[in-house]
Amino acid sequence: MQQELHILEEETNLFWGIIILVCTAGGTFLLAGTFMSMKWNILNFRQFTALILFFISFWGIFRLSEPLYHFIFRFDDDILVIDIYKGSIHFDSHKIAANNIEALKFAPDSPRSQNEALFDFSRTYHLMWKKKNGTRFQRMLSIESSRFTLKVDDIAKIMRFIRNRVPDVQIPSEQETYFNL
Repeated sequence: MQQELHILEEETNLFWGIIILVCTAGGTFLLAGTFMSMKWNILNFRQFTALILFFISFWGIFRLSEPLYHFIFRFDDDILVIDIYKGSIHFDSHKIAANNIEALKFAPDSPRSQNEALFDFSRTYHLMWKKKNGTRFQRMLSIESSRFTLKVDDIAKIMRFIRNRVPDVQIPSEQETYFNL
């Protein structure tokens, strides 16, 4: 039986990569020839716009270099322990009694609209769990003021890991079929 499950946050940096490229190129184009002349003036529209574009580029570089989350799932006796790391720094830990886990599901923050795809790769979908005798689902990986993205395959790995230890956990039939649980 698997002792620990390591899940790494997935992040596609295409958006910030394009923003950095476009803003740096635009800022460079706007400043072309500025330093050859004596007309440097911060109130000049082109120079002010170039500075804003460079600021956005630097902000994008910081966003790209931000460490990603790393989740480690393990069972200590009958307690599910979820250690959360941001990069290599321990960020938080969650503990859930295994016998308290009644159900698991993969769900969005808000209800799906009609004809919406069953699963989405957006940040609005989360792994949810329900306590025994509980009335509502709650996020299993809740981190205050933080948004992260997990792949659907990673959600399936987590569900499979928990089901191996808690075999009577309920999972919706369409998700069981989709995830091959």
